[in-house]
Amino acid sequence: MGAQPASHRVHAPRRWTVWSLVGLVAAAGVGVAVDRAFFSDEARYSWPPEPCVVDGVDARCGTFVVPENRTKPNGHTIGLHVVVLPSFLKPARSNAVTYIEGGPGGAATDDVATRIEQLTLLNTNRDILLVDQRGTGRSKRRDGDVTQYGTRIAMDDLDAVREALGYRQLDVIGSSYGATAAQVYLKLHPRSVHTLVLAGGTAIDVPFFDRYAVNAQRALDQLANRCTSDPGCREAFPGWERQFGELVQAWNAHPEHGLTGDELAAVVHVMLLDGTKAVSIPLVVTSAANGDFGPLDDAGPGDLDAELTLMSKSIWCNEPWTGLDAQGPWGTAFDSYTAARIAAFRGSCKSVPRRAEPDSLWRLPVSSRVPLLALVGGADPQDPLPNLADLKQHFPDSRAVIFERVGHSFGIGGCAAEMMAELVERGTTKGLDTTRCDSAVIVPQFPLTHVP
Repeated sequence: MGAQPASHRVHAPRRWTVWSLVGLVAAAGVGVAVDRAFFSDEARYSWPPEPCVVDGVDARCGTFVVPENRTKPNGHTIGLHVVVLPSFLKPARSNAVTYIEGGPGGAATDDVATRIEQLTLLNTNRDILLVDQRGTGRSKRRDGDVTQYGTRIAMDDLDAVREALGYRQLDVIGSSYGATAAQVYLKLHPRSVHTLVLAGGTAIDVPFFDRYAVNAQRALDQLANRCTSDPGCREAFPGWERQFGELVQAWNAHPEHGLTGDELAAVVHVMLLDGTKAVSIPLVVTSAANGDFGPLDDAGPGDLDAELTLMSKSIWCNEPWTGLDAQGPWGTAFDSYTAARIAAFRGSCKSVPRRAEPDSLWRLPVSSRVPLLALVGGADPQDPLPNLADLKQHFPDSRAVIFERVGHSFGIGGCAAEMMAELVERGTTKGLDTTRCDSAVIVPQFPLTHVP
């Protein structure tokens, strides 16, 4: 029997030790002077990564310094926060696994404990590489140039870190926006990618808002069909989907309970993202139509406002995948909400400097040999399977695994982690067992009454 992996040593939570960056970074051919403007009150580490404890997990932490603007190597710099979770078994494989967080705006190192739980199988004989994308987490400047925080330059950062740490290739996992960034990484650095996993992602040549309303309506229709097939839901909430469309129109004309129709649609859209919350939509809508706003109040906020950080402004306002030039009508109950959300983003972008983006970058590769596994929520209102319709044409070695009745929010642990580990180990999707999750999805029941 071969050696069995041991768990990472777990410690009680404690404060970070603050270390100073004492030198220049030259490991990847990047030589820059230390620019203290990127320092904050949060912990900073030296390079190469030093032993540390993150969320109670033994790791190695470091700050990798890169130019903010690569055309000005002697200008401002950014310290990229890097966490490496060492392989359980030694020696580790020459490839590392990297996880790119969604958002845009999420930081890869924000929840290391969850990452290690989800990626334990992949961590058996490979390091896990987590890099806070410039503008997120601990990879921030106080006075950043908004034009320098896009996906393209961030993926160049990731490859510079890969090279500095000596990894031959990366097995790249991208979630939501992270799936977009992962595709950009592949386009820019194809030889650096061993395998690619897109979890809840859309192809980079499919503008996000072009299909936003239609995708949301499709998910709502699926939910309505499920309710109709459920005797209790069908009896308790007859015609709730029609009522939703009527409420949106009526509340846009005369706001009710402090909400416009678009704000109501925003709440419903957020609920659709999470299958555990989506089942409450019939109750929320029917109750609101009858003047009972308790279930709506408990449903949580919507997503109509566009509050953007430096990094998210750089991305949303400049990159073609966002589809901010989309225009309706789309023929759905989400039309006015979608138009309002686009208008909110456009308003936030008015003062953002423009950055040129090469059109060729935002197209799928003509034909890539990289094995690609797509994990798709069957009820995803945002990044459903039709947003990856041409995947096989561009990635002959690809598979799409659909989690029926699951929305945009789903974990990549458990059976999904087993598939990812098999993909990475085999280096192909051919022969991959994609049925292991068929019985793993637990679909919650429709609540028929409100429990505060």
